[in-house]
Amino acid sequence: MRKPFHHLAWPWLVVLVATATPALAENAPTFELKLDIDQDGKTDRAVIMQEPGEAADLYIYLGEDKADASRQADFVKKGLTEDQVIDLESKGKGSLSVTSCSGCGANKSTEETLTIVYRRGKFLVGGYSRNWDWNQQTSSGVETTLGDCDINYLIGKGTASRDLEDGKPIRGKFRPVPLKDWSSEMRPKACDF
Repeated sequence: MRKPFHHLAWPWLVVLVATATPALAENAPTFELKLDIDQDGKTDRAVIMQEPGEAADLYIYLGEDKADASRQADFVKKGLTEDQVIDLESKGKGSLSVTSCSGCGANKSTEETLTIVYRRGKFLVGGYSRNWDWNQQTSSGVETTLGDCDINYLIGKGTASRDLEDGKPIRGKFRPVPLKDWSSEMRPKACDF
């Protein structure tokens, strides 16, 4: 036997299901990590959202131990990378590393890691590294181009290597870049091949 309450509850259930939810609640995060990026002793949360073939977006929530889909992110960086994000991890001292790749082990493969820090109330690019392994068919066989670069914007120095050589210092000084302004065009020329 049904009671009148069942008939009253049904329209409310339909309304709840039809109510729009925030974008982060609709799609599962590609990567999610808890860390203390602002080093205030409270847990923060970093989320990467990336649809297949699309650019990755980074959302950072300060002082949030549990996921709250209704809360706005404290920082959002749309289009952080065009490449496929393959890892998100905390490197200590509040740093966040986002690793992405293009080709991911194919004949033409490139991997990049962007290290993000929070200093004096701003999110900054504190480090950038890139390595590549390109195999190209030529008339005389396969030509392989290897290389890597590693830039520490916090100390202002970097190294780069070609083929199997040891890394050599890159001339010039490097300064931290506001994350909001970062793009792949900002990487040093030594990180191109």
